[in-house]
Amino acid sequence: MILLTKVFLDTNVLMDLLVSERNSVPVNYILTAVSKHLLEAQISTQSIIDAYYSSQKYHVPFSAFRDFVEQIRRYVNFSWIDFRDIDWALENYSGDFEDDAQYACAYQGACDYFITRDKGLLSHNTLQSPLQIISPDDFVAQMF
Repeated sequence: MILLTKVFLDTNVLMDLLVSERNSVPVNYILTAVSKHLLEAQISTQSIIDAYYSSQKYHVPFSAFRDFVEQIRRYVNFSWIDFRDIDWALENYSGDFEDDAQYACAYQGACDYFITRDKGLLSHNTLQSPLQIISPDDFVAQMF
């Protein structure tokens, strides 16, 4: 059995896919690799909700948002933030509770990488971290 690298896509990475003005070649490359089963990807249901609200400032119509969710559902695994993640985030608060809960969700989901554009999260990456926090650009440069 071949184990695929498993990545967690943060909300800001979803926004790169959803909003045409934020089009990102590295993020598109990652999603293509996921669709070809070269990577396994996970997102939280919280990210879907947050992406909807964030997409409103870009005037993304609900129909386009719905189509986006239907498309990514074909390739990406959905997870939910549970009380284990909340407890971990409460115990390991870094200054951004939402980021901490997302990180815990990715860790519980056995992800290898947490892909984000969040500079605050990227600054928390350490060698001791069981899950590497990395930007989409650096992930593509490192993996491909």
